[in-house]
Amino acid sequence: MKRFTLFTFLYLALGVCLTAIALGYPNLPSGLQSSLFVSAGISYIVCIFEPFLRERTIRFYRSRNSSVILSLLVIGFTIVLMIWEVQIQNWTMEAILRAFSRLWGILLLAENIVIIRQVNSEH
Repeated sequence: MKRFTLFTFLYLALGVCLTAIALGYPNLPSGLQSSLFVSAGISYIVCIFEPFLRERTIRFYRSRNSSVILSLLVIGFTIVLMIWEVQIQNWTMEAILRAFSRLWGILLLAENIVIIRQVNSEH
């Protein structure tokens, strides 16, 4: 049996939160509601396949000496972009929810950083 990690439960929690928000606010614009449901679905799918993806990623990085700089830059750029978009729209609920629906990508990159550091520490 494959091992579940903290990230498995974070993906599951994110999916539950996004689904609850999409269902809890029925007067959201349909595009935003669809975006929340799609992001929740992606989060659930990643949660299911995370142990398998983790093993493949570990095998991939064992054959290379990788750096975490690119992942850190993408996470930083994404967070700055999310804050900028929310601030431009005066911190409206819709802008915050749009930004919130991108968190699964940040979780993927954060997990990638943890895997790379784990593999690099083994060398």
